[in-house]
Amino acid sequence: MAITTVRNDALLTSTDLVQAGAVFNDATRLLDGGLWDTPASANNEIAYLGMYTTDIQAVLNDVNAMLANPGAVTAGGAALTLGAADTTVLTQVQGQLQTLITLANGSVGTSAAAATNQELLHTTQTSIIAEINGDAALATALANNTYAGGTGADNAGFQALPTGADDAAAIAAATAAAPTLKDIGSVFNAAAALAVGGLNATNITQFDNDMKAIATGLTNLINNPDALAAVEQGLNAADAANATLHLNTVLDQINLQINRFDPLYATDPNTATRATNDNLLDIIDIVQGDTALNTAAGGNGNAGNIGGFSEMPAYLSGTITRFQDSQAQTDFWAKFLAEGNVINNQLNNVAAGHNTTAGELQALITEIQNYNDFGFAFSKAQGGVFSARFDNELSGGTLLADTQTAIHGLQGILNGDTGDALAADQAQLIAAGAGFVGDAQDVSGNNIPLGGGTYVGDATTVAGATSVPGVAHGTIPVAGAADAGPGTGAGAGAGTGTGTGAGAGIGTGTGSGAGTGTGTGTGDQSAGGQGTGDQGAGGNGGQAAGGNGNHGHGGGCHHSDDDAPVAQHSSGDVANAGAHGQPVPTFWTLLESELTQVGVTHQQIHQLEVMWHYA
Repeated sequence: MAITTVRNDALLTSTDLVQAGAVFNDATRLLDGGLWDTPASANNEIAYLGMYTTDIQAVLNDVNAMLANPGAVTAGGAALTLGAADTTVLTQVQGQLQTLITLANGSVGTSAAAATNQELLHTTQTSIIAEINGDAALATALANNTYAGGTGADNAGFQALPTGADDAAAIAAATAAAPTLKDIGSVFNAAAALAVGGLNATNITQFDNDMKAIATGLTNLINNPDALAAVEQGLNAADAANATLHLNTVLDQINLQINRFDPLYATDPNTATRATNDNLLDIIDIVQGDTALNTAAGGNGNAGNIGGFSEMPAYLSGTITRFQDSQAQTDFWAKFLAEGNVINNQLNNVAAGHNTTAGELQALITEIQNYNDFGFAFSKAQGGVFSARFDNELSGGTLLADTQTAIHGLQGILNGDTGDALAADQAQLIAAGAGFVGDAQDVSGNNIPLGGGTYVGDATTVAGATSVPGVAHGTIPVAGAADAGPGTGAGAGAGTGTGTGAGAGIGTGTGSGAGTGTGTGTGDQSAGGQGTGDQGAGGNGGQAAGGNGNHGHGGGCHHSDDDAPVAQHSSGDVANAGAHGQPVPTFWTLLESELTQVGVTHQQIHQLEVMWHYA
């Protein structure tokens, strides 16, 4: 029989080695970052501990069936004759699988016993992989019967973990002044493999040091023109902008791991493990889904299991389910999705040369800052599984990189850039706009609105953002939040940092990072790099304009922790979106609806529209 990657079917007892291996792969992916058990089920999300032990029990059932009836064993549906050595390996695996179930049930928490169980989970899980793949007959049968994983990469059953290194030499190469993405990715591979089983007092320092080395390496790469040019060699402006934005997104998510998720292992391991799993897998999706980054990291341009930021073994379809939203969450996603599309339209209009007065540009900058703060504050306020699953898109990861990219491009135009500088600004706007849309469609697509149905990816109004009419409430633009997100808060003070960035900032702040300039808020980023400042009054540190630092370029590929990544925007998608757009943003249709409800006449609306466009 052909194997299935649908979870409910794959868990049924089988004597097929590839089928058993696909379920084992699902268990390995669940194990990255560790297992969590509280709550056991909420908002349609099932704790990983229960799913992991279910997977391992299913694999054990399969191995038991193979050993009980060796003549019925198959590999991808074709008969597989077991030799004596093969039977010995499967018998050893049989005992190890039972051990995994016992270890898993004692692995959640911060106790010394939990840490020991996590270490043994890692050792036993990886030993099974090594034993299966160390048997020539079994390894050949698996290699000859690969299957399409949900990540876009082909998987073999009992897929090996990514190959990497984090010894002194590897760390030195990754943190060099002009590192390669392959060297940085090798350290990431080592960290992702280390996290299989869980992170605790015995290994969190090593993992955190790996993350810090990756952050340093990415910052150095982004800020080194030659190193960045090597990654983006041969790309047009739109694809280069996309690639740089993706690098910045990865950097933001690595810093989120360092600053938020890693410390949580000591106090809230349930949230930390779920968040780390999602974060690491999303980072892999970003690099693997961008052809230029994939190639620079040592891949062949297609999602796969070679090079840096290599794919982990794949989930089964249905393991990760869509989050069931409350009313507040439904309202949030509807607003987030609708305004993301509106902002994309506005950015495309500016990129096409429209709506470029100082007042219009500053108003759009403020709208984007508010949008970022809205996402950051909402995810933070939700807490629990919601924050663990979506923080890396909303609270200092994807959304932040898109926001910084858009604002950097807008500030360049506001400051009077011409020629190549203006073209680069415009490429940033187009890519960032696509990034906002991709992020909003990705994360909302992983959710179920209250009342069922789906979110409407191209909606520009809250009312139209759900497939079931009237489910969501609210209006856009959003007003932001008092608890501003990193990089865009308003406040008083000067942003500080070291490096090459310089220029007029978004606001003010005291974050540290590579770059100099003024920013707004207190906190994480000044121009040129990722800072480490603490949040204070007015939000987190603003990004400075005019430097060569950590500014995103372009948008496009956003990602999902579900069964398949969201398709990346190609250069054609990004470059042509809005290039010949209308002079007036599409949000006027929404504004007209809102204003007429409060008694403003159509003539007055038209006058306001004309003032916006021709001011």
